Amino acid sequence: MQPLARSFYLQGTLLAARALLGKTLVRRFDDGRIATGRIVETEAYTQDDPACHAFRGLTKSNKTMWGAPGHAYIHINYGLHYCLNAVTAPEGVAEAVLIRAIEPQENARLLWRNTFGEPPEEPTDDGAFDTLARADRRLTSGPGKLTRALKVDRAFDGTDLTSAAGALFFGDGDDDVPDAAVVTTTRIGITKGADFPWRFYVRASPFVSRR
Repeated sequence: MQPLARSFYLQGTLLAARALLGKTLVRRFDDGRIATGRIVETEAYTQDDPACHAFRGLTKSNKTMWGAPGHAYIHINYGLHYCLNAVTAPEGVAEAVLIRAIEPQENARLLWRNTFGEPPEEPTDDGAFDTLARADRRLTSGPGKLTRALKVDRAFDGTDLTSAAGALFFGDGDDDVPDAAVVTTTRIGITKGADFPWRFYVRASPFVSRR
């Protein structure tokens, strides 16, 4: 699978947040194994948005947001959970899209092990285990959950999402998500800019973090 081109991240942050629905998140682990997930929930954050980390200017922790588009920006939420964002504006303009939820696809059993440790006693067959893991909402139905399952932390800050050789990138999905299948609503877990309708999710997905 080829990664999305850098130009994808320059179409405008709100447009990119909507367009990322249905795309595939690809994670390549150190041992060569690959896990993938379909992006089903996103949120947009722009530089003039009071909820954006860059609203008050450049800092050591948010400097990746000010860099080139198509890179990963990783922040820590409430000092507990890592959150994966894609930088979505030209260099010098700090904007990003938060990936809130994915549906596990390839190698979901690896995500299960990363989250819970050893597999359940049943089923013992790897194929059946993968099917069971793909249906487990506890894995990736939230920004902190998906980074835990994918083993993504601050070390991934600045990762080039346009490189197929990298450990993390976004590629085209199997299908485009039609507008009728998408819900646009206000963002979650913020107080400033809470009325902005900048959250997008796939209506039918069971992995959406909150309805």
